[in-house]
Amino acid sequence: MSMLLMVKAMNCKVGNSARKLVLLKLADNANDDGVCFPSYQFIADKCEMTRRSAISHINALIEMGLVSKTLRQNKDGSSSNLYQLHLDQVNENCSFSSEDFAPEGVKNLHEGSENYVGGSSENFAPITSNSINQSINHKKINKKSSPEKSDELEILQDFGITDQLAKDFITHRKAKKAPITITVMEGFQREADKAKIPITKAVETSINRGWRGFSAEWLVEKNKPQNKPSKPDTHNGFNKRHYGETKIPDWAKDDVKENGNA
Repeated sequence: MSMLLMVKAMNCKVGNSARKLVLLKLADNANDDGVCFPSYQFIADKCEMTRRSAISHINALIEMGLVSKTLRQNKDGSSSNLYQLHLDQVNENCSFSSEDFAPEGVKNLHEGSENYVGGSSENFAPITSNSINQSINHKKINKKSSPEKSDELEILQDFGITDQLAKDFITHRKAKKAPITITVMEGFQREADKAKIPITKAVETSINRGWRGFSAEWLVEKNKPQNKPSKPDTHNGFNKRHYGETKIPDWAKDDVKENGNA
């Protein structure tokens, strides 16, 4: 933890209390160089918010220029987010208000008479709450009707699935008519942990074997050596039978003695 960064983050105005909490948590995890690499879920848990809210606030901080994000390669071949805090000029950069990230209609409502139609007071046409609601609802509808592919990539990236593997997995899931959600990927992570393999290996296995999901039990069954059929017994069981001792008749004993002395 860097106390200097904590002080700078505390003095920074980001226009939203939850966003401020996220910034403070990033500073709490950062070293003196402003570098940290907590997961989205870790930030969400510590700030008592949903994972999606944590992602949204981090993206907003990135847009403000207070944080930058790059990929960090882990030892197991996966990758995670690495954050760099930029709070050196906190007094100059941190002058954001909640209006900077509010819907356009709300901004116009707060900016005063400049946003009214020109002319006399009779011609003033202030933006009403109805127009604001229509604007917000319109944005929500457009967002639902055209989901961004970056959402899937972002989810995969948080679980260390990146580059070509992420693209292949998205294509694979679409072919299976299966969505990529946080819940789905948490299931992959849980089963990968059971199988004691990286989640990247679990995803690769799912793609290569055409599985819709992934289960540690499936992997064990698939890798279990097949028992080869044993060679049939040519004795047909006669070797297990006991026929007793064979007695030599008296008339043959002389021949046996002669042959034995020969």
